[in-house]
Amino acid sequence: MSLFGFKLLKSKGGSSRKFWHEKSGVKVFIHEPHPGNIIKGYAQENLIEGLRNAGEIN
Repeated sequence: MSLFGFKLLKSKGGSSRKFWHEKSGVKVFIHEPHPGNIIKGYAQENLIEGLRNAGEIN
């Protein structure tokens, strides 16, 4: 996400993660995968939608 201009916002704990795109103001919310490091399909869709809304991909 940082490669696309998103910053990880501070978390209150737990596995939820919030990314903020500074230029567009778009926020993306996902849960960190656990156990393991495989991102679930719905999380991938949220990330892709956030990247599109921020104008980083078509």
